[in-house]
Amino acid sequence: MVPYLPYFLALFVTVVALYFNTSSLFYLGLIIMLALFGDDKGLWAISIELLFVVCCLMTLAVSLLPERGLFGWASLPVHIINLSLLGLTQGLATRQPDWLSELFEYNLLLADYWVATELPQVLVLLWLLCCAITSLWLFFKQQRGSFNALITLLGLLSLFITDGALINTLTAIAALLILLLSALQNAWHLAYVDELTALPGRRALEERLQRSLGIYALAMVDVDHFKNFNDTYGHDVGDDVLRMIAAKIGEVAGGGVAYRYGGEEFTIFFNNHSASEVKQHLQAVIDDVATTPFVVNRRKGQKPKAVQVTVSIGVTDSIGHANASDTIKTADQALYTAKKKGRNRLHTRA
Repeated sequence: MVPYLPYFLALFVTVVALYFNTSSLFYLGLIIMLALFGDDKGLWAISIELLFVVCCLMTLAVSLLPERGLFGWASLPVHIINLSLLGLTQGLATRQPDWLSELFEYNLLLADYWVATELPQVLVLLWLLCCAITSLWLFFKQQRGSFNALITLLGLLSLFITDGALINTLTAIAALLILLLSALQNAWHLAYVDELTALPGRRALEERLQRSLGIYALAMVDVDHFKNFNDTYGHDVGDDVLRMIAAKIGEVAGGGVAYRYGGEEFTIFFNNHSASEVKQHLQAVIDDVATTPFVVNRRKGQKPKAVQVTVSIGVTDSIGHANASDTIKTADQALYTAKKKGRNRLHTRA
């Protein structure tokens, strides 16, 4: 089964790329398969050297271009660039110009110092340049596509400098598996982590509550007058407020774990704690948010203005509640009471 496993993995990568509408995953899987079967000289009649060049350049293009999906007008640049590289490579392979052969034969080092691989020195230099650019792009942009591209580049070198069919097959399998794991990790991140605040989302909270068998405390946190704040300063500033508050409640003491529940509402979960045991930690969150100045009108030409942002918290625990839904409902009622009593305060309800 080992010789056929890359085929199945490549097909799986293609299906996953289509399902998640991810162009980077699609093209990187294609690049690995092109490199794996590059030993077959019948493949478009392209030489090994040219195939290595086009694989490196396509990988670099995937790394540098933002992810815009596989379908739609926004994805045209990545399609045009990659198809153009393939077309140019096919044209060069057909014409076989003399300057191309001379370029591949040009040596930067003496042959005695170049025994690690039969690849032309110019191509290894191209590979190093692609790796350096991709690494820098990954460092500054922190994009998953750049990480996948770097893994693909490492796999390419192994595929082109080794002659063993088994080694090449295992290298392709490893590279394809890493791409799949990266895609699945990205899907998990989208499903369970809130993109705006980087806190775990509501689905993560629900699963955590399903696993909780003992006593736990649950606090509902809501930003005071958030709608008025949005209407006054705009949604972009409102998003900044949510990020600031998420950072504050994410540092809650007492073993609490913060979640983005939805909108301007957050949840803090304390395992193996009752409501009375976590009140001091929640009050510290309220005080910390209230005493942190938030500056608006930070654009050029506008006078900066510091405004106060506050939160209200309602807390309860699982004692006396039949299930997690009842616990959340009680915490919501406690939050409503806190807001009704004047906001910027904590209220506990059994």
